[in-house]
Amino acid sequence: MVPAAKRWEASVKKHFDFLTDYGFRLDQVEDKWWATTAVYLSPALGVEVTRSVEFDRVEISLLRLVEGQAPEVEVWVTDRPLNRVLFDNVLEARGPDLLGQIPTGLSQRVVKEQLRLYAELLRTLVRDFLEGSDAALLEGERVIRERVSARPQEVTIWLPGDASEADEARARAKAERVSPPEVRIVVRRYAR
Repeated sequence: MVPAAKRWEASVKKHFDFLTDYGFRLDQVEDKWWATTAVYLSPALGVEVTRSVEFDRVEISLLRLVEGQAPEVEVWVTDRPLNRVLFDNVLEARGPDLLGQIPTGLSQRVVKEQLRLYAELLRTLVRDFLEGSDAALLEGERVIRERVSARPQEVTIWLPGDASEADEARARAKAERVSPPEVRIVVRRYAR
């Protein structure tokens, strides 16, 4: 394991090893240049604790396992259940006033405070999740679906202004093949 992963594992364990009391185990720690993630799994659920360089903060995700494994990251919201929900969405459902209390940034002091706060929120706000219920996931999913309903998903294809109608049709067909039907395809033109 690379040193960054070892450091993250040690930091996370200080705050999240209480999860073992609820049947979770530290499954893995993965280090990428944009994020370092520690994953705790129980027989049916999981918790990801991520130091995200991309979003300049610590992020928590609640997981519903699929065939005993952590689910893939879902790019689109479709009619299938969401098996991975960012904890922010659960906070929005269960304690919206708490969202603003979590600091952002990746300094050592701020990361330690984020880990402490998230661990406390898991213990107090989603104890039912820790005990095996997926109700928190369903509430977070509801928040996500409401947001998508208010602002539907779309893919925008940008083509040069002189692209032919056939070029546009090919680009649209390609986007439709790789996007679910719930996603609107928009074609726009730009001048060179």
